[in-house]
Amino acid sequence: MNKKIILAISSIFIIVGLYFLGNVGLKFFFNDYLYEAPNLKGLTVKEAKELLDDDFKLVIMGEDYSELKKDEIYSQLPKSPKHIKYGRPIKIWVSKGKDTVELPILDGKSLQDARAILNDMGLKVEGISHTTEDKMNNRVIGTDPQGGSLVSRGSSVSLLINISKANNVRMPDILGYSLREGNEILRKRNLVIGDVTKIYNKEFPEGTIIDVSYSAGKRILAGSVIDVTITTENEEE
Repeated sequence: MNKKIILAISSIFIIVGLYFLGNVGLKFFFNDYLYEAPNLKGLTVKEAKELLDDDFKLVIMGEDYSELKKDEIYSQLPKSPKHIKYGRPIKIWVSKGKDTVELPILDGKSLQDARAILNDMGLKVEGISHTTEDKMNNRVIGTDPQGGSLVSRGSSVSLLINISKANNVRMPDILGYSLREGNEILRKRNLVIGDVTKIYNKEFPEGTIIDVSYSAGKRILAGSVIDVTITTENEEE
C-alpha cells in the first residue's frame, strides 16, 4: 500500500482517537459529563429535591424576604441554564415571603410624628394633601393606603392633613439659623421641617441652613412641609 495513503489513514485515526479521548473518554473516566442546571425558582425545597432526585445535591444557603411566596426558592447558584457537572451542589435561597408591615392608624398625629413613625417602619411619605375641616388642626385625618392595611416595606404612603379655614402664614426667614433653631421658628408658624439635604460647605458653621423650599415672606398654608439644605464639614455626605 502506498506510504502516503497509509500515512493519511493513520492521521485520520489519530485525530478521531484524540477527539474521542477529549470529548468522550476523559469525561467518562473523570465523571465530567455536563448537565443543564434546572430552574428551581418558584419551587419549594421538597419539590426541588423531587425534581433533582439524586443527580445533584441541594444546599440551602439562607432565607430572606422576596416577591415570592413563603418557602419558595427565589435564587440559586449555579443559575439555569448553565451547564454543570453531575453531582455538583446547587445552592439555593428560600423566600420568607413578602416583607410586609401593617400600616398604623395615624389619625390625630402631627405631621412630624407621622413622618417619624413611617420612617421607623421603613415607609416613605409620598404626598401630603390638605383639607379645611373644623377639627384637629394641623393633624393627620387620613392616609392612603388606610391604616391597618398590609403594605410592603419601602413603599410610599400619602397623608391627608387638616388645617383651619383660611389659615395662611408667612414663611419666616430661617436662613443662617441652625437646624434646631429653624425648626423652632417654623413650629411657631405651624410649619414642619421636611427633607434635610446636607451639602459640604466650610464657609458656614456645620448645620447652618443655607436654602429652603419656600422663600421668606411667601404666603403658604399652615402645616406645610419645608425642605431645607444645611451645611456639613464631612465631604462624604
